[in-house]
Amino acid sequence: MIYEDQFTLSLLTACVMQQNQLLTQQIAVQRDLMDRVDTVGDRLWRMERRITTPPVDQAGASKRAAQKRNQARAQAHARKRPGKKA
Repeated sequence: MIYEDQFTLSLLTACVMQQNQLLTQQIAVQRDLMDRVDTVGDRLWRMERRITTPPVDQAGASKRAAQKRNQARAQAHARKRPGKKA
C-alpha cells in the first residue's frame, strides 16, 4: 500500500510540474502578445495623429524662409554700407 501511495504521489507531482511548466510558457506567450499589441497601438496612435494634423505647406514654408533670408541679407548689407539703402 505504501508503494502505491508513493507511486501515486510521484505521478501527481510530475503532472503538477508539467502543468506549471505549461502555465509558465503560456504566461510568456501572453506577455509577448501584449507587447506586440502595445506596439501596434502605439503605431496606430502615431498614424492617427499624422492624419488629424494639418499637412505642412512645404513650398510656402520654403518660400517664406527664402524671403526671411533675403531680408536678413539686405539688412546686413545695409548695415555694412550705411549711406546706401538696400
